[in-house]
Amino acid sequence: MNVYDFDNTIYDGESVFDFYLYSVRRQPKLIRYLFVVVKAFLKYKFCRITTEEFEKIAEKHAQNYLSQLKDIDFLIKDFWDKNQHKIKHFYLCSRREDDVIISASIGFLLEELFSRIGVKNYLATEVDKYTGEVQKICYRKNKVQLFYSRFPGAEIENFYTDSKNDAAMMQIANRTYMVKGEDLELIDGTSCEEFALNHIG
Repeated sequence: MNVYDFDNTIYDGESVFDFYLYSVRRQPKLIRYLFVVVKAFLKYKFCRITTEEFEKIAEKHAQNYLSQLKDIDFLIKDFWDKNQHKIKHFYLCSRREDDVIISASIGFLLEELFSRIGVKNYLATEVDKYTGEVQKICYRKNKVQLFYSRFPGAEIENFYTDSKNDAAMMQIANRTYMVKGEDLELIDGTSCEEFALNHIG
């Protein structure tokens, strides 16, 4: 099977951050969370926080933020009406029925999109969209654990990502492609080992 990261890999951007900006345009009072969101986002992207720290930050601020949203189900549908075009061409041309998408992004945000484009298999961070309770984090090493719990014994032919955060997933794939825009670069085994030594913690 082929396995894909989501944000900046098959989606051109960071879906949770894009959704936050979208919600601020409709409810300007949500701007109060901007500094916290940007700070957490940068720490995540540059591997400056552990999975446990990421979980604490996510739960604390998800509860406050989600409690302020009005009609979240409508907002999610409307968000994808406006952002579905950001799914990259390379993925739409190469996808297969047994593809798996594995993402640190929020499952309740992604499920609407995946139902539209026919993605059946995905793993994501699970958050209750009404209470903000974080039920499962899909991030860094946790991705591997969640993948094997869902697909025991599965072999990953090709793994696609944009980030060194996915070093653990690179280690279990036959081949890894780094994605930049619509361009793909095959990463050899030595490079994957270097990523793992430096970024799996």
